[in-house]
This record gives sequence, structure tokens and C-alpha cells, in this order.
Amino acid sequence: MMQRLLILTLLVGAAAGSAWLLRWLSEEPGSSVADAKSPDYYMENFSALTMEEDGKPKNRLSAAYMAHYPHNDSTELLEPRMEIFRGDELPLRLAAQQGRMDGNNDIILFQGAVTMWKQNEAGESTLQVNTSDARVFLDEEYAESDRYTTITTNSATITGVGVRAWLPEGRLEVVKHEKTTIKVSSDR
Repeated sequence: MMQRLLILTLLVGAAAGSAWLLRWLSEEPGSSVADAKSPDYYMENFSALTMEEDGKPKNRLSAAYMAHYPHNDSTELLEPRMEIFRGDELPLRLAAQQGRMDGNNDIILFQGAVTMWKQNEAGESTLQVNTSDARVFLDEEYAESDRYTTITTNSATITGVGVRAWLPEGRLEVVKHEKTTIKVSSDR
């Protein structure tokens, strides 16, 4: 009986050792369980320009840091900024504290405080939108947030919850309007 127990223990130990050895031999050099959620590549101060079919710029995405994670095919961004080019007009710009893209790279989640703005040729702000946690749908050229939003123009300030933005046209819609304040011009 004792001899059978010893043989059984040796067989179980040999099987476990063989399984461990097989797993160890099949791993890539330098990889470990801890590496499973590590980025496979990263870039600092990167910028990517997307072009229209006619060769004109469509949008530019840049960030202080970008890292790609293969375990879920996502991309994390630190301080992302985006320029959306609109024909002959100056670009519409977006910036956030953080960002994230899915594996298809067709939706960018701008996380934390998000600002969208437009300037004139003199560099003066003509539109500023402040919100948080916005989603930009690149193929549809559309952005939205369901958070508190403040829109400021030269003539008014609009507040509410949620905003929708059709980026090529620069058209905005506040989902749940709260208040509009009209600025009175002092030129009269």
C-alpha cells in the first residue's frame, strides 16, 4: 500500500512538473503573467494626421503619452488633443486630461475635463465648450457628452446637461438646457 502511494505521488509530481515545464517552454522570452496587462508599445509626444481621400487634412490627434495594450486592444492617451479640419475654416480643437481608444480606433473617449474651442484668425476665442467625459465618433465626425456643459460664445453663455456636436458644421445642441445668458454689447 505504501509503495503504491509513493508511486502515485511520484506520478502526480511528474505530471505537474511536466505541465509547468511545457508552459515555461512555450512562453516567449521575457514574458510573464505580470506582462499580460503591460503595453506592447508606447510613444511620447506623438501626433497622427488623418487625411481625406482628396489629400486634405481631416483631423490630427496628438498626446503627451500613448500606450497600446494588446490584452484588450485598447490605447490609452495622456493629455490628448485633437484638431478637426473643416475646409477653409480654422480647425475646431478638443483637449482633455486623458483619453482612450478602442481596438477599431473609431471612437475616442476624452476623459476628465474636456474643452472644445474655435478661434478666429487673430487667435481670439469665438467658441468654447467645457464639459467632461466626451465621446468622439471619428467616422461620423460627431461628439457627445452626457455631463454638465457650458458653451461660451462672444454673445452668449449657455449651460445645461449633455451636449451633441456635429463637428464639420460646428453645430452644437444642449440636451437639457438650463440657462442662457446674453451678453450686452458696450458698443452702443
